[in-house]
Amino acid sequence: MKSLDVFSCIGCHAIGFERAGIETAAFCEINPFRQSEISRRFPGKRVYEDIRNPSIYDAPKSTVIIGGPPCQKTSKAAAIHGKRTGESLWPYMLSTGIAVGAEWFVVEQPPGNAPWEAEVGNDLSDAGYEVARVEFGACDVGAPYLRRRVFLVACPSLPRLEVAWRAVPSAIERVKRAANARGDWDPNQLRLIPVDASSAGERGLARQDWIEALGDSNPPYMAEVIGLAIMEEK
Repeated sequence: MKSLDVFSCIGCHAIGFERAGIETAAFCEINPFRQSEISRRFPGKRVYEDIRNPSIYDAPKSTVIIGGPPCQKTSKAAAIHGKRTGESLWPYMLSTGIAVGAEWFVVEQPPGNAPWEAEVGNDLSDAGYEVARVEFGACDVGAPYLRRRVFLVACPSLPRLEVAWRAVPSAIERVKRAANARGDWDPNQLRLIPVDASSAGERGLARQDWIEALGDSNPPYMAEVIGLAIMEEK
């Protein structure tokens, strides 16, 4: 099973999917700094620059398309800071997924915007997909912080979708147990991870770019949960 990873940021969804057994066929990310991080983490993988460019329709055929369209239309933070423009790149994700033959759509967003979720669900339904809504937090897989996210998971087959949807709770527990067994959330381990502005400077990275990329990224464990649930259907 292969996926097309769009709005890829620094590749955390792809890391989670690959842990679940889903190979990333290609990426799409417009930010040059984030492109460089993807190329470093996934050498040899094609990174398309702009989902609005029709060239992405030539991306490798993929079973899954995963991505979180930028939040200018949905983000509470964007609204607070006066940056909610009403724009959404979701229609481009939909057309791209159809073009590459995706059997599964995974659309990630922060919670709190039911009208936009309904719009996405209606668009997928019109395209022949059944849709399920999954919401959980990084804390549910053991992280020491909340970070709740919504995943709209879609498949043309309702029975296949139901198998995946019902597998989510057990996938959450499986990922949490594995993370705990490895000590991933151990405070002493977390202290060794360079996630602050000072460390970004030491690594030769632009501090603002690094902090913004981390802020836009979900921990890979969350995509791993969704990937395991989809793989359960096979």
